[in-house]
Amino acid sequence: MDMKFLFSILYVIGLYGAYMAGFLYLRNKSITLRFPRITVVLFLMIAVPSTLQFIFPSLLTTLQRDPVRFFHGEWWRLVTPLLVQDGGIAGTVFNLISLLFVGTIAEQLWNSQEILLLFFVGGIVGEIVAFAWQPIGAGNSVGNFSMAASVAIMVFVRSSQQPARIASLLPIAAYMVLLAFKDIHGAASLTGVMLAFFLARRATNIPLSESKM
Repeated sequence: MDMKFLFSILYVIGLYGAYMAGFLYLRNKSITLRFPRITVVLFLMIAVPSTLQFIFPSLLTTLQRDPVRFFHGEWWRLVTPLLVQDGGIAGTVFNLISLLFVGTIAEQLWNSQEILLLFFVGGIVGEIVAFAWQPIGAGNSVGNFSMAASVAIMVFVRSSQQPARIASLLPIAAYMVLLAFKDIHGAASLTGVMLAFFLARRATNIPLSESKM
């Protein structure tokens, strides 16, 4: 199997598998989805420069990940790669739509500050790891994977419903494979998992157990 095709399949499973697991979890609890305010803000913040880069190509070059330029003082390249895309039109559409889907579910489980923490910390860790694994590039997908992993692991740990737990195993397996292949999305996912356990020890929107509802 072509490795690029394999990674594409793993990306879909990692993101939309987590979405499905979270959707099943929330549906089993009869929770009405809240408007994903922070997700919409993130979407607009990323969609604008991601669209403008096709009109002004130099924008991608200026903002993308580049460790040589970063270590020569262009410090913004630790964050700005999350705002533009290196996958062309198809990659841009996929990343933005995935953000809406995953973010909408994640925002039902975490509060506004936690969503921002998951997206940016997971994304920045992915960018740092990428200095070694994929030096040149850009895209908000690493932030998406951090949020998705936080959903998948919390559903697996907290849900008492077998369909939701089983659904969560697929994306978790995808994250492990990506990490084993030194894909930056695997590193972002691991960060999302660790952040989820840290945040779960504090007061969040996640109920401790479905059986207590």
